Amino acid sequence: MNNWMKASKVLVASVCMLAGAAFAEQKIAVVDMERALFQSEGAKASFKQVEDQFGDDLGKVKVLEKELMDIQKKLQKDADIMSDDEQRKIRNTVKEKQSEYKFFAGKLQQAEQQWRQQFFSANMQRLKAILKSLVDEEKVDIVLNGQAVIHVTPDLDLTKKLLNKLNQASAAK
Repeated sequence: MNNWMKASKVLVASVCMLAGAAFAEQKIAVVDMERALFQSEGAKASFKQVEDQFGDDLGKVKVLEKELMDIQKKLQKDADIMSDDEQRKIRNTVKEKQSEYKFFAGKLQQAEQQWRQQFFSANMQRLKAILKSLVDEEKVDIVLNGQAVIHVTPDLDLTKKLLNKLNQASAAK
């Protein structure tokens, strides 16, 4: 039994060393494709069109936000001198404006989500092709999703290089 344990330990240690040596020969990098894509100049230009399309709603949300903050300040400041009827009216106004705010903010959030999904799927093939050329250029064996990595040194993160290549490709169009 004792010899068997020694042999097992030697075998496990050998496998670990071989795996470590094989692992050490491979170059590993990390990339956050989504971050690179949505920080690109192409994404910014595309999102500008969405903002222009929903500009009225965006303006309405900003106005409602300011009105709600002003009403809250007034209520806090003057609550002691207001009648119960005045306070009730102001609270009703706040509820109406909050409801309106939620509607327009939800509409904008839904539009942004839809744009993100469409933009990502429309650019996925191009993004993969650019990433493949970058991986070949950098001689990388394994690429990990940057969103799933807890820590990486900057020299192993290809996200910025991918972003630069995306911007170059967009400028070349």
